Amino acid sequence: MKTNRLLLLFSTAIFEIGLGTNHLKAQDKVKDVQHSVVYHQAGRFAGWPANGGAFMFANDEILVGFTEAKYKITKTHNAEKPFLNWLGRSTDGGKNWVTSDPDNFVGDFGDQPVLKPVSTPVNFKHPQFAMRVVGASYHGAEDGRAHFFYTYDKGQTWQGPFSFGDLFQWKELSDIGLDELSPRTDYIVTNKNECLLFFSVRKAESFGSDRLFCIKTSDGGKSFAFQGWIVPPTNVKGNYPKVKLFADDSKNPYANECRAVMSQSERLSDGTIVTMIRRKFVTADKQEIHWIDAYSSNDDGKTWRFTSKLADTGAENGNPPAFTTTKDGRLCVVYGERDHGTMRVVYSADKGKTWTDPQILMDGFWSEDMQLNDLGYPRVVRRKDGKMVAIYYYSTKEHLHHLRASIWKP
Repeated sequence: MKTNRLLLLFSTAIFEIGLGTNHLKAQDKVKDVQHSVVYHQAGRFAGWPANGGAFMFANDEILVGFTEAKYKITKTHNAEKPFLNWLGRSTDGGKNWVTSDPDNFVGDFGDQPVLKPVSTPVNFKHPQFAMRVVGASYHGAEDGRAHFFYTYDKGQTWQGPFSFGDLFQWKELSDIGLDELSPRTDYIVTNKNECLLFFSVRKAESFGSDRLFCIKTSDGGKSFAFQGWIVPPTNVKGNYPKVKLFADDSKNPYANECRAVMSQSERLSDGTIVTMIRRKFVTADKQEIHWIDAYSSNDDGKTWRFTSKLADTGAENGNPPAFTTTKDGRLCVVYGERDHGTMRVVYSADKGKTWTDPQILMDGFWSEDMQLNDLGYPRVVRRKDGKMVAIYYYSTKEHLHHLRASIWKP
């Protein structure tokens, strides 16, 4: 949807004087943020690092995936196909970056590639291991069966594409009529052969119907098993909480009536798994509401409980969360807020039960058509000195539709 310039100017004026709970003031900006441009090229578009994933290796080496495409003003995002899967690399903790289009990677084998089974178990504990998960319905890849690639050399070379097996034969999915997987890259390594992965599933071509679940491999990726629903579809029985979106509780939906997709998950020091989830609800009169929830599990992902609603992400389909922990154990979530064109950060010191007020990491959005849906999709990692590095896509007068990194002390 195009953003009306007059409405945008009015919204910006409200934003500057800080009215309302979702409008931040100048003093709410994060102090001493160091910004760098990961990728920018005239006539090209860079976006959606949340779809590509970000990985931290020894000595603060960072790898991030993103989409690269031709720049073109359209009715949605200012890019046109083909969408290419690129990688950005920093060997100095996010200050400087080198980008490239890797060989034998996502998209190089077509939207529906021939998938290989894993014959030699993947060593998830390899110090230079990273995995990229591919699903349906996002830019640069399109496979409703889902597949993955992995690397043992920090993304210099990749092996794949590998199959997850026929997940739709699992009774948990086959019994309820869902037939398209839409996961991004979200996994927790448990040991050399064991890994938890976080998946979303939906009805094919039914945008916004995604629901979230957890799967597990115990044999290095040769086979996978269903662990548990995090947010199930409405036809899965259970006692689910209401999401507090309206003052009138009769209007509030149950959690399983809302989209749940694009999670980011961490295992805390006490063993608790916490996941942040992109949420969406469409009211009877077609009003769309977008936010981020936190859920947690104490039994390795088999059962989950709602922890808190932590942020609103604005109009035009909202934004996914980027999540990691600070050096002192707080939870740190970065997200794009599309009503005002800002990148924001919040923290929790009690495992996600309560959250700080949001702070601004980046503002000053500008593009030729002022579409505020063209920003965000962040990833965030922590350096060994405790500073955080958020990578996201943004647009300014100086750098249209580029990939950017922000470094700060939390």
